[in-house]
Amino acid sequence: MDRIRLDQETWLYTGMGDDSETRARILRRHLGLELNLPPDAVTLRSGPGGKPELADTALGLWFNLSHCPGLLLIATSRRGNVGADLETMARCRQSADLAAREFSTAERKMLAALPATSRPLAFARLWTGKEAVLKARGTGIVQGLAQPDLAPILDGEIPPPWTHIVAEMGDDHYTVSWYTLPIHEAMVVAARADDAAAMA
Repeated sequence: MDRIRLDQETWLYTGMGDDSETRARILRRHLGLELNLPPDAVTLRSGPGGKPELADTALGLWFNLSHCPGLLLIATSRRGNVGADLETMARCRQSADLAAREFSTAERKMLAALPATSRPLAFARLWTGKEAVLKARGTGIVQGLAQPDLAPILDGEIPPPWTHIVAEMGDDHYTVSWYTLPIHEAMVVAARADDAAAMA
């Protein structure tokens, strides 16, 4: 198993077993390193909307995770809520047509206007950015994927690396950052979203 640092608070684990026990063990070890605690001292619980969180909120660490077969993304924050999402381009190509139906009208038009070769990567950027925001907010995709509408602030044809953007959800604002990298010949797109007010 390898651990790749994407930024100071975002890590990607690769080459791991694809079962919930393995992911839970890696998460507890990761959070233990962040908190200077042994892994068995890290106690988790389900927060609002089922989002995982530390049972001891006084420790002042927020986290979120996402996984694909053999991959685990962990994002942490000392400032407030954080969301994370991870996709491979192969998975995005398989689900793009169906999932994009849930996007905003402007996002669907943006994707449709792109050359066919550019659509999968643009879709991956939209999908991971939206999911990261919704997970930071604590709602997930239960209410659909029309919001946040990222079409006004994204150019679908810009290749990575992408600069961060600020996405709006009602009165809330989230800073979204993306990471793209090849893992074992598969292109991986990851996103994290932080409460923009906490980052100011």
